[in-house]
Amino acid sequence: MTELDERPETFPLDNTDPALFTHLFDTLNQMRDQCPVAWSPSFGGFWALSKYDDVVKAAGDWQHFTTTQGIMVPPTGASMKVIPAELDPPRHTKFRKLLLPYFTERALQRWVPGIEKIIDDAFAPVLPAGRADLVTDVAHPVPVLAISLILGMLDADWRRIRELAANFLAATGKPELARQRARELEAYLEEQITRRRGAPATDVLGELVNAELPADEEPITAAEFLGMVQLMVVAGHETTVNGMATMTYRLISEPGLKERLLADRSLTDAMIDETLRLHPPVWNMGRTIATDTEVRGTAMCPGEKVMLVYGAANRDPDRFPDPERFDIGRASNQHLTFGSGRHRCVGEPLAKLELRLTLDYVLDKIPDVELDGEPVWGGGTNQHGLRSLPVRFTPRAAADAGER
Repeated sequence: MTELDERPETFPLDNTDPALFTHLFDTLNQMRDQCPVAWSPSFGGFWALSKYDDVVKAAGDWQHFTTTQGIMVPPTGASMKVIPAELDPPRHTKFRKLLLPYFTERALQRWVPGIEKIIDDAFAPVLPAGRADLVTDVAHPVPVLAISLILGMLDADWRRIRELAANFLAATGKPELARQRARELEAYLEEQITRRRGAPATDVLGELVNAELPADEEPITAAEFLGMVQLMVVAGHETTVNGMATMTYRLISEPGLKERLLADRSLTDAMIDETLRLHPPVWNMGRTIATDTEVRGTAMCPGEKVMLVYGAANRDPDRFPDPERFDIGRASNQHLTFGSGRHRCVGEPLAKLELRLTLDYVLDKIPDVELDGEPVWGGGTNQHGLRSLPVRFTPRAAADAGER
């Protein structure tokens, strides 16, 4: 391990401190500018990489920056790996190939009508009042219902699934509670998997459970499969809720933006990407040093934890000119919100589809939406977003919203 007096300037980043999330990006910008390779003493110590090029390089270098020792700083209490995020090649490649066909833009088109209905149903109860908290009243059910629709668990109680996933994420950094919450989520998902194992596949989860692998490949263990399903269920919850809320916040708070989008829907994707750059729902992920390496001349030793700080890299002025400005006209917006390299998020097309369909709903059905109070920001060990977004719009009966 690196001796204390050999470390560069220490930067006291504690991503479990609730106070951090009121000024998260100011803090991350300060760390990147003062100490791009920083050492935080929190949780026994970890490195933090915050420059865009350093984060991209580390994300693509699994030989030195492994995911097999966990991707969270501090670690969760999960009893098994989250798959394929906590695997290195070649095992990682097998699972990614298994999942990718279900999450391409083309494959997801079959789910568009169902996801549109989920969004319509989420907005319907608030339309007559003409005001709502977009986070708690509207956004919460959408991502969990969308992934439940795709996996074939839509008949399950989405509130239960969401509660289990949210409790699991919230317990990070509290070892005993984290283990308890992890066991609760795992038990629920195990029940869903067992119900489908060996039975005719009638949904995506059933197809995955009973997938036939080439005879020369090592079989998928029960723990690996549970870890894969757990990642699919957990990954899209808070992240997509945060994305929906911050996207709407930018839509109604950025001068002239809503009018531009109403006049030209071809700007939708650029608007979503710029929101994700400035407000990454996942602002960091972890790695572990596997073999001796250096970043900007700083030595890192096997076993040391490393945080890849996407939230700082996305605002790196060496990569994004005038990085604090919301600009949907950026010539290149290769933000790192979904990661980079072989571990780039498999669910990126689904997340963007949900955001696009939500934005379409707002522009089509409640185009006069505006703020109705102060937004409340918050976060977790690797997440950030709005906890409350009060809005108002012209009241209307749900039946008057019309067809898509």
